[in-house]
Amino acid sequence: MKIAYFVSNRNAFPPRRDQIAASTDVVISIIESLRQKHEVTLYAAEGSKQEGVKIVDLGRKPFLLDSGITGNDWVTKAVVGMKQIYVGEIFKDAAQYDLIHLHTDPIYLGMPFTSLINTPVLFTTHSPYRELEKEIYTYYDGKVYLSAISKSQAAKFPTKTAIPVVYNGVDIKEFSFQASPKGYFLFLGRLIAEKGIEDFLELAGQCEQGEFYIAGKGDRRCTELVEKAAKEKKNIKFFGMVEKGSPPWFDLLGQAKAIIMPVRWDEPFGLAPVEAMACGTPVIAYNQGSMPELVQDGLNGLLAKDQKVSGLSEALKTLGALSESEYQKMRQAARRTVESNFTTEKMAQNYERLYQKIIEDFAKKHNSKEK
Repeated sequence: MKIAYFVSNRNAFPPRRDQIAASTDVVISIIESLRQKHEVTLYAAEGSKQEGVKIVDLGRKPFLLDSGITGNDWVTKAVVGMKQIYVGEIFKDAAQYDLIHLHTDPIYLGMPFTSLINTPVLFTTHSPYRELEKEIYTYYDGKVYLSAISKSQAAKFPTKTAIPVVYNGVDIKEFSFQASPKGYFLFLGRLIAEKGIEDFLELAGQCEQGEFYIAGKGDRRCTELVEKAAKEKKNIKFFGMVEKGSPPWFDLLGQAKAIIMPVRWDEPFGLAPVEAMACGTPVIAYNQGSMPELVQDGLNGLLAKDQKVSGLSEALKTLGALSESEYQKMRQAARRTVESNFTTEKMAQNYERLYQKIIEDFAKKHNSKEK
């Protein structure tokens, strides 16, 4: 197959390791797994390099501003406008490909143009459905190919057409199982309210006997809250942004007693908990969004009984009450969860099957129209 991809032009491929770019990391994993058998073209910012992949950069440098952190409306508009440049070009080149796979945010940027080309387009959304988008998704229901990254995410969309689910994956070979962790609890990721950083700080304040580590970057307000807490509380350590894939990053993940995911929104799929489990680190999370699909309560982690800090506190007590053998079984189960369900190989295979199904369905519909 000849497949074209586009996700974002905020960073070059691969992204700098001091950037948070989960959807970009996912697309890189897909491409790396499929480029051996298929002809892959990636539309990406200038400076992008990917072995065995044709890069179309349009002479545009990375648009580094992150609307998810700045909160500036005009930054958001400019980000969308820059993405539209790439979407427009990939559709102009559509005849060169058997399938186009878009991972843009918002995902519906290219939907108006699918009827103008004779190439099927798969739209994979990495964001949750929001009620104000209802008219958009109901209008395109049955007119475009849409996929989700978790069952909980797919279930929220107001479409009559079933939405296939392909879970994200990680390269399990890059992660070493660590059986002898240290005693700290970890928060890793964006320092924003939706990720629950304030709940993590409150939890740390209530459990002064435990150590709480924080790594990541985010908006100014939350970053200042973290910096202040780290200065005032001896049990809180802030590492700033740790380069993903670096030895310190793997150490932080693998040596944690548990990673805490106090996510305050219906997160479609978090890579951080899967990356942690790949090292054997259990996950403690609110029972929300895709977390119940990743975390089997009591097996590879713990789901808080309520969506409050008190629920996280009780989960920490439950974890602390485990015997050493019970805790080791939990770490081993965490690793097996990833090996069985969330590897890049499994993700790529599932997308490959979905691509073939879409191409066949598109051909049938196209042939029936010509008759």
